[in-house]
Amino acid sequence: MSNKVVTFSDFHAHIFEDFAKPDPEFVNDRFRAQIMTLHKVFDIARKHKAALIFGGDLFHKRKTLEDTVYNEVYKVFVENQDVTVQLIRGNHDSRDNTTEARHWLETFEYIPNVSVSSVPEATYIITPNKARINLYTVPYSDDVTFLKEKIQEFAEIQKKSLEPSILAGHIGVDGSETGRYNHRLEGAFKVGDLYPDVFDYVALGHYHKRQFLAGTDNVFYTGNTIQTSFSDEGQEKGVFLMDFDKGGKPEFIPIKNKQFITLTSVDSSTQDIVDNNYVRFVLSKEQAKEVEVFKEKNDNVRVEVQREYKTETRIDISVESNEEQIVAAYTQEFYPNVTEVALDVLKEAATRAV
Repeated sequence: MSNKVVTFSDFHAHIFEDFAKPDPEFVNDRFRAQIMTLHKVFDIARKHKAALIFGGDLFHKRKTLEDTVYNEVYKVFVENQDVTVQLIRGNHDSRDNTTEARHWLETFEYIPNVSVSSVPEATYIITPNKARINLYTVPYSDDVTFLKEKIQEFAEIQKKSLEPSILAGHIGVDGSETGRYNHRLEGAFKVGDLYPDVFDYVALGHYHKRQFLAGTDNVFYTGNTIQTSFSDEGQEKGVFLMDFDKGGKPEFIPIKNKQFITLTSVDSSTQDIVDNNYVRFVLSKEQAKEVEVFKEKNDNVRVEVQREYKTETRIDISVESNEEQIVAAYTQEFYPNVTEVALDVLKEAATRAV
C-alpha cells in the first residue's frame, strides 16, 4: 500500500511586479509562473499517489487581496479535485495573529477534496490508496502558550496510536536559518516542543529556507515553493515527499523556475544566466557600464554599482545583506526575544508597500 504525503508551504500568491512582463491572462509572467507551479505541485502528488498538505501562507497580502490572485489560485484547487488536500492557515492568510482569526482559506473548505485547519486540531488524512495518517495541525497564532499546550496534548494522543503521524504547523522554531548568509532566527518554539520522538514527521511552514532542524531527519521547514526575491537566492524551491513505507528523510522534489541570482563578474555563461533568471549585477562603476547592454535587452536585469568602503559592524551583516537579514542580526544581538515579531512586522510593512 502506498503511504505517501507531499508537503509544500509559503506559496505567497501575489502579482509581484519586479522583473515582470505583462501577461494577457495572468497580469504578468511572474504570476503565471506561480500558477503553473501550483499545478505542478498537484501533478507531483498525483504522480506519487500521495495526499497533499500545505503548511500555510497560500497568499502573500493580508487583509486586502487582488481578485485575480484569489480567483486563479482557487481555480487550481477546483481543477485538481482528485488529490486530497489539507490546508493550514498561515499568518499571511489571516486577518490578524489571533488563534481564531478570519482568513482567506475559509471558502476552500467548500471544495470536496480540501480540508482547512484554522485552529489546532487532531485529525487525519487519507492517501489515494486509502492509507490513514494521523495529522495534527498547528495554524499560526501569537498565543504560543496555547499552541504548546495543544502540541503536548497531540503528543499524548499519538502515543496511544499505532497509525503513522505528521505534526504540521506554521510556527517559528528557535535556531532556524534564513537567507543565503544563514542568519539564525530566535523562534518561539524549541525543537523539543515539537516531540520529534513521538511524531513520524514534523512538517513546518513560516520560514522560507528549506532545512532540517537540530540534526534530525524528520523535523523540517519545506521552504517556499517558488523564489520571490533575492532573499531566496542560492536555494532551489519545491516540495517534500514523505514516504512512510520507506521511512527516513523526506525526498526533496525541485520545481524548476527562474531564480534570483546576483553576479559580481561577467563571463561566457552570463548571457545564458540572464536569459533564464532574474539577475542583479553588483559591479564596479567601470564594469557596470559594460553590462548596460544586458539591461537594455532584458527586463529581468538590475545593475547596481558596488561601493567600496570599510567599516566595522557590531552585528553579523555585510553590505549585501537585505532588510530581513539586517533585522534578524540586529535583534538577535540586542533584543533576542523579539526577532520573530520584528521579522513579521517587516513582512507586513513590505506587503503594505506593494
